[in-house]
Amino acid sequence: MAAVVGLAGCNGWNNYYVGGGQGYGGSNALWVANGTDVVEFLPSQLTSGTSAPTPHQTIKSSVFGAPQGVTFDNYGDLWVIDGGTVASGGTVAPAVYEFTVQQLSQLSKNASPTPAVTISSASFKFPQQAAFDQRGDLWVTDNGSNAVYVFTGKQLNGTTTTTPTPVVPAVSITSTPAFNGPLGIAFDYKGDLYVANNATTTIFGFSATSLPAVSSSSTAATTAALIPTETLSDDGSGSIQGPWALAFDGYGNLWSSNAKAPNTVVEFKPSQIMATGNPTPNITLASATVSSNATLVAPNGIGFDQYGDLAAVSSAAPFGVAGFGPGQLQTNPASALTPDVFLVGSGTTLSAPAGVTFGPSY
Repeated sequence: MAAVVGLAGCNGWNNYYVGGGQGYGGSNALWVANGTDVVEFLPSQLTSGTSAPTPHQTIKSSVFGAPQGVTFDNYGDLWVIDGGTVASGGTVAPAVYEFTVQQLSQLSKNASPTPAVTISSASFKFPQQAAFDQRGDLWVTDNGSNAVYVFTGKQLNGTTTTTPTPVVPAVSITSTPAFNGPLGIAFDYKGDLYVANNATTTIFGFSATSLPAVSSSSTAATTAALIPTETLSDDGSGSIQGPWALAFDGYGNLWSSNAKAPNTVVEFKPSQIMATGNPTPNITLASATVSSNATLVAPNGIGFDQYGDLAAVSSAAPFGVAGFGPGQLQTNPASALTPDVFLVGSGTTLSAPAGVTFGPSY
C-alpha cells in the first residue's frame, strides 16, 4: 500500500491536519478494526501530543465477530476482514464485508449497517488481512489455513448480502516452504507480493512474474503453489519477530510490525528486500513511555497516509495508536521514539485493536 510522500521536511502530523491538509478522498481519517467493531478518528482528532478522543464514527454491524483488517477500494468503499469466532469456539463464521460510500456517509444515522456485500467461503478459517492489487482483485491472508485467497473484482461486485452464497476463491495460493500463520500482506509498486509469516520469523517475497494469473471473467477456481523469490529472516537481534502487518512507503521501503518481543516497527530498504537474507533494519522504532504508557505493545496494524505519516496500533494494553511524521522517520534511524501523535485512554474505546488504514472522513 504505497503512499505518495509529500512535505517530507515537516515534523509532525499536526503540520498536515490543522488547517485542512488534503489526503485520500479529501482527508486522512484513521480507521481501526477494533476487536468487535470498526472506529474512525478524524484528521482533526489526530493532533500532536497525547489525547484520548472519542471515535467520530463507530461501525457496530451485527454481523461482526472479530474484525481484524480494514482496507478501502478505489471507489472509497470500506472492506472489513473478519476472522469470526468459530476458531475460538463461537458461532460467527469468518467473512469479508463491504460497506459502501453511501452507507459510510449515513453512519451518524445508522451505526449498525448491514454490509452491502458479504464474502463467505468454506476456505476461510481465520482471515485477517487483505490487499487490493492494481486490477482491483482482493488478496486475503488466512492465518488459520496457511493460505492466501484471491477474489476477483467480478466476484466482489457480483455478491450481495441478500444472496450470500459461499464464494470459492478464484485462486487459492499455498507456498513451498509453507506459509506459517500468514498475516501481513502488501504489494510494491512493481506488483511484487510480500507476505508475513506471523508464526515464524520470516517474510516471503514473490515477484510479480511468479504470481498466478487471475482472470476476471473466469468462474473456475484454481490453485497455485508458489516458491518465494526472496525470504527475509530475523537478523539475530529481533528484527523479525511475529511479523503482523506489512506496508510500503512512498520510497519503496517495506515496513513490518513485530507483534512479539522486542515490540518494534522496522523498515527495510528496497535493496534489502530484493534478495534472500537476514537484513538488519534500516530503521527500528522501539517503544517509548509517554504519560506512563508504553507506545508500542504487541504492535499489529500499521499504515501510511499519503503524506508519509505512519500509524502503528498496539493490540495489547494500553491499546494506543502511535503516529510518527515523515520527518521523525527520516531523522531517527533507531530509537525509542516519542510519537508525534499518541491516542491512548478509555475515551478512544480501543480494545484489542488490530488492522488500521487511512481513508476518507465521515
